[in-house]
Amino acid sequence: MKNEPNTCLKECFLLILVGCILLIGCSGPESQVQLLKDKGKHALDSIRNEVLRSYNDTVRIDTAVIEKGDTIKVKFRHYCTYDKKISTPREYLDIYKLSEFITHNFVSEIEFKINSKIVYKGLITKHDFNGSLSDDQKKYGVLNYHRPDISISGKTISIEYGIGIPISGRELGYEMEIDSTGKKQTGSMD
Repeated sequence: MKNEPNTCLKECFLLILVGCILLIGCSGPESQVQLLKDKGKHALDSIRNEVLRSYNDTVRIDTAVIEKGDTIKVKFRHYCTYDKKISTPREYLDIYKLSEFITHNFVSEIEFKINSKIVYKGLITKHDFNGSLSDDQKKYGVLNYHRPDISISGKTISIEYGIGIPISGRELGYEMEIDSTGKKQTGSMD
């Protein structure tokens, strides 16, 4: 009976220590690089091919809803700009045994109308999210859209995006809201 409090204290300390190691080990780009290194060639090829396919995957949505007597229409097009402005960081190239991987930005064109009046017409780019992005995401990230992530609530539309470094196999979620005045607001989902 004398050793029980001491044993409990040791177990608690051990659990806390393991938790801290896991938290430290799972944060940051280094752990993402290690996760990629642990994947097999087939998984890496799959990630790379998905990036290459995305260049031709233009997403178009043209929808309308009637909510509380108002007709809300959204036209949306998400596409690759083919601008060759993003060079993938060396740590990812080494995993794929590539000397370089130049990729492109993606943008979304949106036309948002309420009762035939244009509330917002313009582009959404990764730069709209700069206040929430890490330096690496700003420099190397691309704006990805995965359908069906547009919602209309009241007189506001919300669009969910992922911003990630191509061929890294990881992206973080962000949301863009556009209200009835055309004001854009962004936030992180992760």
